[in-house]
Amino acid sequence: MRTKAFHAFESKIHYFDDDIEFIDVMRLGIVADELTDDDSDYVLKNVDPDKHRHLSRRQNSEGSRKLIMTHLRTTVYSAYIKDVYEEVTDYLRTILEQAAEKGFEAGRLIGEHNFKIDAKDVLSAGNWEYVTKKIADSVFQALESERSTLKLLEKVANKLGLEVEKQLIENALPYLEVRHLLVHADGKASDEYKNKYPNIRLRGDKVFINYVFLTRMRAAIKAMMEAFDREVIAKDIVDAQHTQA
Repeated sequence: MRTKAFHAFESKIHYFDDDIEFIDVMRLGIVADELTDDDSDYVLKNVDPDKHRHLSRRQNSEGSRKLIMTHLRTTVYSAYIKDVYEEVTDYLRTILEQAAEKGFEAGRLIGEHNFKIDAKDVLSAGNWEYVTKKIADSVFQALESERSTLKLLEKVANKLGLEVEKQLIENALPYLEVRHLLVHADGKASDEYKNKYPNIRLRGDKVFINYVFLTRMRAAIKAMMEAFDREVIAKDIVDAQHTQA
């Protein structure tokens, strides 16, 4: 048994994984010259100068192919990291909402977070689901505003009484926190990051993001998320309508 939220998380990750593997297949094809036409002026086979006006400017050379492949790979790898992070937080938010909807302990769920709901909004919504979603969203936003991935994960677990092995969270953190570096520092590793995660490889002053990095990231985050979901099911946190075999 698992939650539908976890199923949605896994499905999204599978699509992201397809993107990563497709890029690797493309790279191998370029390295093997399978996408090269020696009789063409253009960088790759099937380049139509009328349709591909930017790409057609590239010379038919190994250097040009390496350049465009490296840029594409960097773009997709960065997007992968950001997308996976968003899916993790979306899962946590969804579980929090569904726990509130089921009637989870109000004091524990809200904790130290105070907020107001407009009475007109409540009356116009006309149902309890809207109110619980509003409350859970407000709690989650308060947790996110602390700008700490570790605190976000730990506090969601604590609020819901989930006993997730600390090591699983710590294994996933270096990969999740790269997202912040990409968004705010173009991938440059801060001194704090380098001191916290000395085993993460750097290239110059940036985190070295390659196929191996993403493979390890996928494994670490999947293990952590599976642990979260097992606890959600074991503790009967969400209503049965939000679970599946």
